[in-house]
Amino acid sequence: MSVIQAAVLCIIGSVLCLFLREVQRPQAALLGLAVLILVLLSAMPEVRRIVYTAHQLYTQSGLDAGWFAILCKAAGVSYLTQIGADICRDCGETAAASAVELCGRISLAALALPLFVKLAEIVLEVIG
Repeated sequence: MSVIQAAVLCIIGSVLCLFLREVQRPQAALLGLAVLILVLLSAMPEVRRIVYTAHQLYTQSGLDAGWFAILCKAAGVSYLTQIGADICRDCGETAAASAVELCGRISLAALALPLFVKLAEIVLEVIG
């Protein structure tokens, strides 16, 4: 699906949700979720291509593959956190959206912990 098709689908879905929200609020939320899932599934081939190309470049760089895994996980956590928080906000649950964002930040900090440890080891090695 092209960007134009995705944008048109999202606009149509948003307008339908706007009208449906007046009559059946839960169904409007489900429609919005269905549009989101459809657009995300249609973007998966591009995501695979991006990850494959990035992995090839990272492999050619000679760096540890574990760092690439951390980078991919961090990107995934960031995207999922944003999508989850946006869905919560669309449903009027701002407290739940804040909780999702906090959980995402904690997950990113936990993912970055090995990087901080390695950086501390390098600094201590240079100093001492």
